[in-house]
Amino acid sequence: MALSLRPTIKTSLAALAAAALLLTGCGGGGGNQGGGQDPAEPKVVRLALTQDVDTLLPMDSNVGDNIAVLDVIYSGLVRYKPDTTEPYNYLAADIASDDQTVWTIKIKEGFTFQNGEPVDAAAFARAWNYAAYGPNAVSNNYFFERFKGYEEMQGEYEEDDEGKVTVTKEPSAKELSGVEVVDPLTLKVTLNGPFVGFSTMLGYTGFFPVAEACIADVKACAVKPIGNGPFQVEKWDQGVSLAADKWADYKGEETPNYDRIEWTEYSGSSSWPDFQAGDLDTGAPPPAEWQKANNDPDLTARKVERPGAGLTYLGFPLYKGSPWDNIEFRKAISMAIDRKSIIEQVLPGQAVPADSWVVPGGVPGGAAGTCEWCKFDPEAAKAALAKAGGWPAGKTLTISLGQDDTQEQYFRAIGDQIKLNLGIPYELDPTPDFFSRRSARNFEGAFRNNWFPDYPLNENYLAPVYASGDAEKGNTNFGYYNADFEKLISEGDQAADIPQAVAKYAEAEKVLAGDFPTVPLSFALAVTFHSDRVDNVVIDPFSGSTKLRLLNYVG
Repeated sequence: MALSLRPTIKTSLAALAAAALLLTGCGGGGGNQGGGQDPAEPKVVRLALTQDVDTLLPMDSNVGDNIAVLDVIYSGLVRYKPDTTEPYNYLAADIASDDQTVWTIKIKEGFTFQNGEPVDAAAFARAWNYAAYGPNAVSNNYFFERFKGYEEMQGEYEEDDEGKVTVTKEPSAKELSGVEVVDPLTLKVTLNGPFVGFSTMLGYTGFFPVAEACIADVKACAVKPIGNGPFQVEKWDQGVSLAADKWADYKGEETPNYDRIEWTEYSGSSSWPDFQAGDLDTGAPPPAEWQKANNDPDLTARKVERPGAGLTYLGFPLYKGSPWDNIEFRKAISMAIDRKSIIEQVLPGQAVPADSWVVPGGVPGGAAGTCEWCKFDPEAAKAALAKAGGWPAGKTLTISLGQDDTQEQYFRAIGDQIKLNLGIPYELDPTPDFFSRRSARNFEGAFRNNWFPDYPLNENYLAPVYASGDAEKGNTNFGYYNADFEKLISEGDQAADIPQAVAKYAEAEKVLAGDFPTVPLSFALAVTFHSDRVDNVVIDPFSGSTKLRLLNYVG
């Protein structure tokens, strides 16, 4: 998912902190200031938001920063162990099925929303129906494709750049026929067909419940949500700051020990000076500061890292025809890129070269080496380009991406490699409306993509990104379609258990590898530094964000 650039805050926190240090003579460096905290003062954790957060509606949130915030504002049916990614029931007392198609979900009693409404079966049903209704145009709509009655809820509509939706054909239904409220604490869900991984996916943000008052005023709820988690949004000044206070009436077992979270919104890596000044509790340096930070023993003592699950890859508009639909051309582009060298130059210690479409070891079914043409081989790249008929004379390769300083450096290095090793001139196209342009098939050339899994199954790297069921148009973003790929995904869905499903999905990845519709570039290494005010800093295995529910405040 592309990162987006937003204006930096007008007055740097680092500058204010520096002025204060001159007056007081205190040291900085991310540690405690002064002689310790008054026990009567609230325990405040201060963090940065660096992505384009424009909503806190769970059904419409699918980027890392949104998800990190919502993870403490809401609680869902399922959660994942951060060390193993294994799912476990949280608000769900039980999730069971005899045939992998009809599922019964029992919900624990005693939970409420922050306005007093019960968190019951109806709360989940209303959230899922809102998400599945096409004209609501929420980003997590596609997660409900497996539910019976989804197609009847889509209709036909258009959404402009401002988010205004014009419906050209009304849906024939407004609720999922496959979601039934059996009693206040029981949901029955009927899918279009068997899916053995259904319970695994229910920990994702898009399946959180919402209050009735939220549906009554969605715009207000998107800015100040009525959650059911351990923290409650106090105020969100969009583009500047977001604050949430601990909710005293939370009944969940997993409750942080601090009282308040204050986020400040930044562009790209511009929060690093404020972390160094002690104004933020977590941070990561920009590429230019990476080596210096890693040579600082004080900082490295407060460094946490883990293999990440996020994949950055290059996509092509296959739907536009030549040269994009020529596999030899795509091979040429891939083999012309020295992934290792680029990472060492631009993202040192923050990524590893990718040679598969599913992160190895990160989720069940992930294995290295499925990408045959991900090895750097300039001579083979030149031969593949010649076999493809070469690059059109006088044309420039456009590489589109979101607006983010680090990613622009990364893809400029990739473009330089393509130019150096294949003689293809290029230009970057950083665009603030990347996602809407991609969905509208509005790119003329290659484009940057990023994917981190929403739940721990290799299927999640494959089906949501490449499956479509439409042999004529292919999937939305690339125009890719392969009947064998779709068949193997379906066979995995219908498997008797997760291990059998994982094996089928792995076969589907091999089909994808043979078609080579996209070029894997790098897997993230999730890294964060933290102040000495906090410990137990755990990185989310999916998004790479700090798990705020597990963070411990030591003062």
